Amino acid sequence: MGTLRTARHRGAAVALLLPVIIGMAGCGTEVKAVAGKAVYGQPLAEQFRASTDATGDAGTAAFVSTLTYGAAGGDAVQEAKGSQDYERGTALAELGLRAGRHFPADALEFLRASHPDGKQTVATAGDDVYVRQGDSAWLKYTPEAVDELGEATGVIAAHAAGDVAPYSGTLADLVPRVIPREKPERREDGSRVYRLTVLPEVAAELLPRDLQSLQHDWGTDPAPLTVRLDADGRLAAATADLGPVLARLHEQKVLVEVKRLTASYRLGDFGKPVKPGGPDQGGRPVEDAREVLAPLASIKDGRCAGTGGTGLGGTAIVRPVDCADGHDLRVLAQVKVDRTLPGKQDIANGDVYARTACERALAAAPEDWKRGGAYADGYSLVGSSRVGSSFAMGGGGAETTVTGDYTCYLRTA
Repeated sequence: MGTLRTARHRGAAVALLLPVIIGMAGCGTEVKAVAGKAVYGQPLAEQFRASTDATGDAGTAAFVSTLTYGAAGGDAVQEAKGSQDYERGTALAELGLRAGRHFPADALEFLRASHPDGKQTVATAGDDVYVRQGDSAWLKYTPEAVDELGEATGVIAAHAAGDVAPYSGTLADLVPRVIPREKPERREDGSRVYRLTVLPEVAAELLPRDLQSLQHDWGTDPAPLTVRLDADGRLAAATADLGPVLARLHEQKVLVEVKRLTASYRLGDFGKPVKPGGPDQGGRPVEDAREVLAPLASIKDGRCAGTGGTGLGGTAIVRPVDCADGHDLRVLAQVKVDRTLPGKQDIANGDVYARTACERALAAAPEDWKRGGAYADGYSLVGSSRVGSSFAMGGGGAETTVTGDYTCYLRTA
């Protein structure tokens, strides 16, 4: 009797629960339909903006963003892979540059000049960007640090959380700025694929900051863009052919061996827990970039600095250190060029005058900085100059002025 009674009670429980479960399933189906309608129910011109909202409403997502440089000998790929928390405005990503064995050496050297060696971890929290190399401390770039250290920090600052996503500098930033004109292709899974174009100056924003600075006129040839939204209207993938942008770089004799340039962006794992390991976890120390870094141009003659751990690559921003400690370079001299020449001269820049000053500084440097000492032979030179022409007062004819600031430095042997 007890067994029979239990069976009856279980049957009643199942009978009571069944309508509830069916009702919940019905609600879930309705929510999904509404989610898609929130995007696809909008006019075509407004669907990308609606998709941005739908993507953020997912709460979290995993992403992969790539920039691929294609050449006859293979590809080089700059990749950012990680997760984003739209509610908190945070992101965590691993950055890296990889290249095939036969990718052109000159092009790879150019790409590596502004890209830190090895894997790099970047985290964003609102306007702040954190960067870590290997097991190093987190280095925090606040907007104040970016203002103080200058445009060389742009390669890091570009990833700060924006209006579209917690990790910026990807195709996700471009999508809501483009207005679709033709109806998308609808796939069997309910996703939509849009094929359109984007202005070349907008497409160029996907380039690393050092490449962006090489060209100010990106022409008028549009860049093809493909965008895929999932069944719920969330951004799932985007690809762009940056061929028109590459063509303008070729005019500047940059990356001439690179024949293809494409960008891609993929999102997935919507709503799943994000990857742990940000600067607020793990107990790693956090340094303020303003306190530990400085522009190379501000380092006094004879002082030393390290170039690693800045997250920036290159030597524009360095970490000043005591010369008795480990370092990568020693400033030989800070050089100012200020020349006025008669007539209109055919001069491209002030480099030749800076080199003359550097050679004088090298000749006067202590002997242990030279051959057989702690530093390699010769010097390196970085800086910029301006060339202008004007007419002298009193009818003295044309004049050419050359002004600039340079840093001459020695590399450790």
